[in-house]
Amino acid sequence: MKEAYTHDRTPAPEAWDPLEGLDAISRRRFLALLAASAALLPGVSCSRADRGSVVPYTRTPGEIVPGVPVFYSSTFQEGTTAQALTIRTREGRPIHLEPNPLSPAPGWQAGLRAMGDLLGLYDPDRLRAPSRLGIPATREEALGALGSAFEDARLHDRPVLLLTGAVISPTLRGLLDDLGFALPGLRHAAWEPCRAGAEAGAFGALYGRPLAPRIRVERADVILALEADFLGADPGSAEHVRAFARRRAPAPHGEGMNRLWALEGAMTLTGANADERRRMRPTRMARLVFTLIRLLHEAHAFPLPGGLEPGDLEPFGPETAPPRLGLAAPDLGRLAADLARSGASSLAIAGPALPREAHVACHLLNLMLGGAGRTVELRPAPGGLIGLGQLRELLEEAAAGKFAAAVFWGANPAYAFPDTELWKRAVARVPATFRIGLYEDETALDCTWRLPESHWLESWGDFDPVPGFVGLRQPVVSPLYGTLQGEEILMEGMRRMKLPVAESWQERLKSRWLLEQFPLGSPASFESFWNAALGEGGVGRKPEPFDPPAADAAEIRRAAAAAERSLPDGGEEMELVLSPGTGVYDGRYGNNGWLQELPDPVTKVTWGNPVLLSAEDADRLRLKEGALVELSSGGAALEAPVIVQPGQAPGVASIALGYGRRTGSVAAGIGVNAFRLTDSRSGAPCLVPAIRILPAGKRKRGAVIRRQTHPRMEPRSPVRSWTLAEFAAGAGRAGHHGEAHATASLIPKRDYPGRKWGMAIDLSACVGCSACVVACQSENNVPVVGPEQVALGRDMQWLRIDRYYQGDPKTPRVLHQPMLCQQCENAPCEIVCPVNATTHSPDGLNQMAYNRCVGTRYCSNNCPFKVRRFNFFDYTSMKREPETLVHNPEVTVRPRGVMEKCTFCVQRIQEAKQRAKGEGRPLADGDIRPACAAACPASAIVFGDLNDPGSGVSRLAASGRGYRLLEDLGIGPKVTYLADLSNPAGKGES
Repeated sequence: MKEAYTHDRTPAPEAWDPLEGLDAISRRRFLALLAASAALLPGVSCSRADRGSVVPYTRTPGEIVPGVPVFYSSTFQEGTTAQALTIRTREGRPIHLEPNPLSPAPGWQAGLRAMGDLLGLYDPDRLRAPSRLGIPATREEALGALGSAFEDARLHDRPVLLLTGAVISPTLRGLLDDLGFALPGLRHAAWEPCRAGAEAGAFGALYGRPLAPRIRVERADVILALEADFLGADPGSAEHVRAFARRRAPAPHGEGMNRLWALEGAMTLTGANADERRRMRPTRMARLVFTLIRLLHEAHAFPLPGGLEPGDLEPFGPETAPPRLGLAAPDLGRLAADLARSGASSLAIAGPALPREAHVACHLLNLMLGGAGRTVELRPAPGGLIGLGQLRELLEEAAAGKFAAAVFWGANPAYAFPDTELWKRAVARVPATFRIGLYEDETALDCTWRLPESHWLESWGDFDPVPGFVGLRQPVVSPLYGTLQGEEILMEGMRRMKLPVAESWQERLKSRWLLEQFPLGSPASFESFWNAALGEGGVGRKPEPFDPPAADAAEIRRAAAAAERSLPDGGEEMELVLSPGTGVYDGRYGNNGWLQELPDPVTKVTWGNPVLLSAEDADRLRLKEGALVELSSGGAALEAPVIVQPGQAPGVASIALGYGRRTGSVAAGIGVNAFRLTDSRSGAPCLVPAIRILPAGKRKRGAVIRRQTHPRMEPRSPVRSWTLAEFAAGAGRAGHHGEAHATASLIPKRDYPGRKWGMAIDLSACVGCSACVVACQSENNVPVVGPEQVALGRDMQWLRIDRYYQGDPKTPRVLHQPMLCQQCENAPCEIVCPVNATTHSPDGLNQMAYNRCVGTRYCSNNCPFKVRRFNFFDYTSMKREPETLVHNPEVTVRPRGVMEKCTFCVQRIQEAKQRAKGEGRPLADGDIRPACAAACPASAIVFGDLNDPGSGVSRLAASGRGYRLLEDLGIGPKVTYLADLSNPAGKGES
């Protein structure tokens, strides 16, 4: 008999395993676990709220009906943001996550990393049992050591360091307060590596307290993004995309569409969607904003914000600024006029990489235009974050031997802190170090004790990142490995100090909600209120009014002086912008294959983080794509391959963070760790003002893996794009971009007396964020193939986002187009299949019969859209348990030698039909939402019945912007694209 947990690196002496002896976590064992999981889940469909215990599955919980999914509301935290999710479970295991469309939470739209982290639950690399210096230990030994360390620190009056990620949970804040009361020397610090601290420093200095701006994109007519990728990798980007897309549809007479200006050095997803984009060095942006402030004051009569005098703006003359800033004078004038015209409906956003003076200047611009309180709201900063410099100070104290113990929970300083030598000295001088985490990561390897924690899908929690709503997280499955939440681990340490603590974290959470959230005098019981809150994902509350104090005039003058010094008189060095990776973010998702294989939305690079250079800099340095270079700054250096990025500003290099991990079977060795180039003594560590770039060797084959290598549309123009003025003048009507061709066909015309499924995709709303790609992969059991297979063109994602460049490669217009099976009426793939494995359904779907397919790949050759995928290997057999538990049981797992493609989520179509039939009603428009449509934050994808003239998809298909791809071939695609619209300044305006 094999040992339990055969893929574990260390045995689990006290891991919860009621069926010890089973091989790993098999499906059979999972059936035994699910009864406890169901008893644990007290959502809208659950009857019990206690944790429960494992019971034989013959005693099936009442809410579990085999074959019927159960849905739960929950909340995902990333940094200082919370995101509302709907979790789909089958037979007790979560199989799909998507944004909660019914959530009352304001601005809690879930993004692609939230959906993709489902794979993290079933990651076989997760820690399963405690260990000491790599030697297995029991849970009691580990918790006893933690309690002893706390008790010794209290008795000897020595401080304890607790380093966590952002804390946005009111109940957790209460727990940390209690721990601090018991340990007077507790030093709690919250650190997020990709929130560099310049913004917090700026607002803290301006107002004397930690404040943070909350941007309201939906209220802005004109948006100015300064090295701010608010539509891209930002943790709140999904909500920003939703708000931005709402204003991208043309209103009558061409009114109501917003305009986005992007000034940036690196080509970002936000810049790719800008109506007006200009290349600029990030170090010049503070000076630019002060110049804009002066121009608005002198040319447009805007009063200066309090604390700023005309004399402070003397160095920022508009007449001399444009040549030095790299922005043409007409562009500066148009930008100022645009902001002046929109006034209080303007919004300026400074990116996290920019220095402190840029954030101050940007906030002053918002104050001047009247946007404060409308397009940007100031609130107390959530999370209580420290910057990289403050973390350095803490580690220097640790290196001096000041701490009796240190607990690292969430944050991974061994990976993300740039000074490795200081980190090593710090942990070596702390007598007792503890790592609470999901993985044996870099920090865990340097700590004495490693304590596994539960995944967030196995955990309780609450969140209040913004006023007006408190979200709830509920576990949707019992801990797979008998782990505890991080909060429970701290409670166990307190319990061993003989302190009074709740029986469990769930009980503490409920007790706090009873005291703080339950309405006094409510006729309903608390249990009813609690279960209703779980079903809604939280409760709303009236936000307390907040009036920020007056800005400090001295800080404003300091910022102006710093901005004046930001423009050197002599030659300029190369600048480096460091930004979080779209999929892996700051490295915390590095072991997630879905997110590693997700292409960057702009570069289309996957499985790595090359250095991006402009064409001018690549020519100057005599570099070609794939060439290795050495980047060095101060005493840090690293080697990485190069790609030449259209739209990149000359003198600016950029690279993504979150790669170069040393641990994890998926993450290790992928890309380079760019955190090493950050400067912990700088106020803006993610902007390196002087970086040295030297060739490091010949071009390395396979160093850069791209999912798309041809960026031009050529004559066919698959993406149609017009300005708002062109569309108002009749673009898209007869005579514009051609008309549909009347074509002859040997295929008999098909009739669809019932349903005829189709899809419409609004390219004006789509920003290319790739949330749909992750959702499709999760829903349809699309395998991860790895970098070697992607490099050979054998990627398996059913849906891709094509990205095209138009115009001058130095300043291109960027266009995005989701590309999936077009479900052609006269499908070229069907007529060449020799075994009839791909056929047409009665409701218009181009369907696959996997057990007929013999892998000739004729269909792929004949597909003009190249959206069919072939299984060159049996990818599922390569998985380690419990990875296969993530599979959707409604979708066939395809074997080697079989072709596959998008099915319009046929399983969801059938499920909706059965639900409507069971409810005794006809199928209604909107009942069916494929995974891509449900995940899209921009609502750019609409699905429905083309035979119903009143359906949303029919109305969009008949709109003036609608067109279908390759109609001249007579294949009859059922996907309608709505042409992209842009709203450049000075064109078509009254």
